[in-house]
Amino acid sequence: MADSQTLKDWEVRQSKTFARWVSMYLAKKGFEDQCKEGEEFGSSWLDGILLMKLMNALYDVPMPKKFKKDCKTRVQRLDNVTQALKMLKAAEVKTNFLGPTNLLDGDFRMLAGMVWAIILDFNIKNISVEDMNAKQGLLMWCRKKTKGYKGVDGNINNFKGDWVNGNAFLALVDRHTTNLVDYDGQYDTSKEEKLDSAFTSCEQLGISRLLEVEDMEVPDDKAVMTYVSELFKLFSKEDIKENAAQHIAGFLKFQRRIDGLAGDYEDRFREFQQWVEGKCAEFANAEAPQDQVGVGECMESFKAYLMEEKPAKMADVVDIQDLYSNIQGELKVNGRCAYSPPDDLDPHKLVELSTMLQQAENEYTENLRNVKLGFIEKLETEGISEERMQEFERSFDAFDHDKSGHLDKDEFKAALSAVGIALSDGEDLDRVFSELSTEGYVTREAYMSYLEQFFSTSDDADSIMKSLQTLGDPDNMTEDMLQQPPLTQEDIDYLMSKKENDSLAAFIAQAFAE
Repeated sequence: MADSQTLKDWEVRQSKTFARWVSMYLAKKGFEDQCKEGEEFGSSWLDGILLMKLMNALYDVPMPKKFKKDCKTRVQRLDNVTQALKMLKAAEVKTNFLGPTNLLDGDFRMLAGMVWAIILDFNIKNISVEDMNAKQGLLMWCRKKTKGYKGVDGNINNFKGDWVNGNAFLALVDRHTTNLVDYDGQYDTSKEEKLDSAFTSCEQLGISRLLEVEDMEVPDDKAVMTYVSELFKLFSKEDIKENAAQHIAGFLKFQRRIDGLAGDYEDRFREFQQWVEGKCAEFANAEAPQDQVGVGECMESFKAYLMEEKPAKMADVVDIQDLYSNIQGELKVNGRCAYSPPDDLDPHKLVELSTMLQQAENEYTENLRNVKLGFIEKLETEGISEERMQEFERSFDAFDHDKSGHLDKDEFKAALSAVGIALSDGEDLDRVFSELSTEGYVTREAYMSYLEQFFSTSDDADSIMKSLQTLGDPDNMTEDMLQQPPLTQEDIDYLMSKKENDSLAAFIAQAFAE
């Protein structure tokens, strides 16, 4: 117990964070038990009941059917402790040399080590206490999320001194929330004020106050890492939503571009069509000149039309045809269905209009020639994230410690954490690793392919529907569900305008229909 050990100040401070972390997860499960803080930390575990409840709260390991709720002897406590350690083993949490007597005697340092092992295992599954992957993965995530913030700008290399001034905590909260903190407005306030603001905001988000401002005077790296791992678990969920929203925003940006190009095509087509029909009517309804002077004036006017007016209009035909080809090319390259203009605006109609105009011109000039010939006879008788892909490459290299060109399960998990993919559930990690690995390792090619598909912003109906499902129910989508950056209000209004009977399924399917 604490009174049999000489504890250092940092150990007491660290135990406070560990105790609050334990109490936070017990409360989430509905247990009213509290882990004692400070020098009494070790006495919380004497009868094994707190450990039983913690294993049940974190890993859903069933509580024993029979255990002593009010132990009066060491033998009774030993029975409880033995069952608690079996639950710890069932949860597959790796601890070093932890035995029943450590709990029975309230061994402060061994029990602190046990809780640290549980924190690492639960927050970053399958990474052991001694493995630095957990630490480096979190640091890489913190650097990425604080990049661009003055006073931090991604320069986070430890869980001690780099957090003392409060900027790193405040930047993480500001990066993932709206109007909860004001980073720029609070930048010149004291470090105590910034730390308190960040911790208070995290409490509002559901993270208990695992650290106090005074704890950051001489910070304990494990305590800070525990707190930051909770931020990672909370905010990485928002990262996934942001990626989904980015995916949808990319889809909508392309769709709006195609809509704009199609609208431009149709407007320019109709403008040309109206011009042709107007010229044909003008030629057909032109009054015959009354004399040779009139014929000459008509010919000069027609020559001016051929040299000044018509060339620009026929150049428009080339542009309109090119615009149509560009639309179809972009759609094909991006796997979309072909653009089908209204029947009267089919590009083949441009050739028909040009032919119709040519015929009208021919008839007009033929009439002029006939009129002129009549006067002559009369006279004769009278006269289409390298940067993002580079980021994926760097995350692989960062955790391929032996430069073997492949990752084991722990390295794979840590690398995913570095790019914001949190597979905290053991079955999820095992499933993904099993699907990608060969002989127990994931190759660079398999890793890059998985990330490209995951973050992929790929344009097909299923992919877009999955991203919509991340934000809400596509069959009952509301504007509130779509309020996720980087989607703009323009994006939301456009998407909502495409709903049919409250569903977006038809709009998505039509965009990719063969």
